[in-house]
Amino acid sequence: MFILEQFYVAIASGEIVGVAACTDGRTFSVRLNTKELRKHLGFFKGSIAGIFLKKEFEAPYKNFPPNTGSIEFVGTAPKFRGQGVASQIIQHIIENTPYIDYVIDEVADTNIPAMRLYEKLGFEEYKRKPMPEKIAKKNGINNLLSLKYVKK
Repeated sequence: MFILEQFYVAIASGEIVGVAACTDGRTFSVRLNTKELRKHLGFFKGSIAGIFLKKEFEAPYKNFPPNTGSIEFVGTAPKFRGQGVASQIIQHIIENTPYIDYVIDEVADTNIPAMRLYEKLGFEEYKRKPMPEKIAKKNGINNLLSLKYVKK
């Protein structure tokens, strides 16, 4: 379901240590396959997952700016966190893709390590989406932040 052409993978000693995707805002990094979801989650759960995940992962960006890359799915394997893996992947993306600007959409304001990383790399907040009070109390996330980086 991952569109492999959109993903960048860091490997150390034959082990995947981190990943990130970068798209042009018109193509997706994930294409859901309800058949696969049903195979692994069962008919009912797989069908429901397909409906809900489609809204999350296959919703097109509205008015996505030209010459902008969308950085998505940034992740580091637990035993490699804090070692600069995500920094290196994102720097590689910025240095090796044709975009002028980059966005990272919907980072939880409580994800302090991610916010520090993005700030260190030069990303700045450009949009803040408050979470409904009931959801904020339940999951502890007050806002989802959108960040932008402009090549200098």
